[in-house]
Amino acid sequence: MGGTPKPTREARSSRERQAGKSAAGDARYRAIVDTAVDAIVVIDERGRIEAFNPAAERLFGYTAVEMIGHNVNMLMPEPYHAEHDGYLARYRDTGERRIIGIGREVNGLRADGSTFPLELSIAEWRDRDKRFFTGVMRDITERRRAEELQRLLVNELNHRVKNTLATVQSVAGQTLRNAADLGDARESLTTRLLALSRGHDILTRESWDGAELADIVAAVVASHGEVERFSIEGPPVRLAPKAALALSMALHELMTNAAKYGALSNADGHVRLVWKRVATADAQERLNMTWEEINGPVVSRPTRQGFGTRLITGGLARELGGNVRLDYPPGGVVCEIDAELARTGQSNRFIRGAA
Repeated sequence: MGGTPKPTREARSSRERQAGKSAAGDARYRAIVDTAVDAIVVIDERGRIEAFNPAAERLFGYTAVEMIGHNVNMLMPEPYHAEHDGYLARYRDTGERRIIGIGREVNGLRADGSTFPLELSIAEWRDRDKRFFTGVMRDITERRRAEELQRLLVNELNHRVKNTLATVQSVAGQTLRNAADLGDARESLTTRLLALSRGHDILTRESWDGAELADIVAAVVASHGEVERFSIEGPPVRLAPKAALALSMALHELMTNAAKYGALSNADGHVRLVWKRVATADAQERLNMTWEEINGPVVSRPTRQGFGTRLITGGLARELGGNVRLDYPPGGVVCEIDAELARTGQSNRFIRGAA
């Protein structure tokens, strides 16, 4: 009996089982690819797109229908757009790998023409005699921003640490140079470093974006302990970090002097601390601030300037970009501060977005 033998029932059943397994495998593959968070693009060895998952559609702004059959270099900005076909040809001819199996960070090109950084990994695979490449891509724009922010923060921290160390060195040197003895030096240096620390604490709470003048004043006054002996009044004024630290140190010096020799050294004295914003003829604003000691012992102008006085009249004036004047009427020390409120865009010099 001639003719082609008919497949047995067992053979047909085996083929059906294999076909079923293949269909189930395809369904699992499709489910994984379609629900993947990362963009997945499959190309053939000529660079033509064979598959383009939903995440790729969201990432690049094209639909799968628009992309399948087109060259993958549509997703690349120059110079990669023009060079990609050459990369593929060189790999086919020489087997030289630059990305395949390695992965790297590259730039992608969206449908709207915008470019963005992405992380790309590529795997090669074969189906019978055909070669394909699967690219898995992830948008790393936020990572790049975070890395840039971290770099800026590290640089800023390095700058601030150097500035702080320079300030500590200057304060320590001047304190030791002007101290009457070791005990006086220890006390003066400790209280000055604490004043610097209080300023740092306020700035840290504000992420070093500046500080409210009222917060600086409140911290200095609280350190004295007798808040009721102060009359404080003024509108919101936001200081840049360097100005905030300088003012904190200067107010500490005024407070220390008042406690030792001025209005806070007796039972009846008190301090009036007020500030205001004053409009000028050229439509700019200035900050006027006054420290006035009242009902203290009779004072007179010192015969020589100590470190504290130089810090107030020199260091504070320099950081505020204004004028600081100390007077010694018999009733108590008066310190007047006059500085220009920075214009918009000059905030890093004195004021950051004053309210």
